[in-house]
Amino acid sequence: MAAPGSTDGVIAAYLDHLVVERGTARNTLDSYARDLRRYAAHLDGLGVAKIADVTSAHVTAFGAALREGDAEHKPLAASSAARALVAVRGLHKFAHAEGLTEHNPAREVRPPTPAKRLPKALPVDDVLRLLETPSPDGERALRDRALLEVLYSTGARISEAVGLDVDDVDDTERTVLLDGKGGKQRLVPIGRPALAALHAYTVRARPALAAHGR
Repeated sequence: MAAPGSTDGVIAAYLDHLVVERGTARNTLDSYARDLRRYAAHLDGLGVAKIADVTSAHVTAFGAALREGDAEHKPLAASSAARALVAVRGLHKFAHAEGLTEHNPAREVRPPTPAKRLPKALPVDDVLRLLETPSPDGERALRDRALLEVLYSTGARISEAVGLDVDDVDDTERTVLLDGKGGKQRLVPIGRPALAALHAYTVRARPALAAHGR
């Protein structure tokens, strides 16, 4: 049985709290338990046995150890290290709320920010198949083809593409004025196939669709 105020004892109480009071899902609970066992082992290696003796420096050192790895653990990616530190922050918040510690040493420790990844681009063959998906006939098909061509040619967000006005497209300069997030505008080039699809839509389909409120 864990001694009162021991790190292991508080971890057990915190996990019980997550089950009983928070209804935490089993997968999340298992992840927290695994991360907190590693945290307890890290503190034990530093000679810290009681939760009240943990300092911000100990928590920060654990975060660094997660990223660097050791003889028993591989270095963790920023996202995995952040998940582990979320569990640690929750543990110390619980301990402080329960009156087991005078302060929360993890309060000012921020999890690492995962690196932003660029979206994966579709292979050219997949893009061509997508562009050929709408049937060449019918008003809706012309509308869908124009939308797909504009998205592919300009890199516009879907909200930017559907918000285009006729005056935003310059056929002569082959440019499109897009209204982005926060009211920011940007001028981007547009290819001839996209312009042709837009022209077909505005001349052959838009009047009929507008008449029916589409």
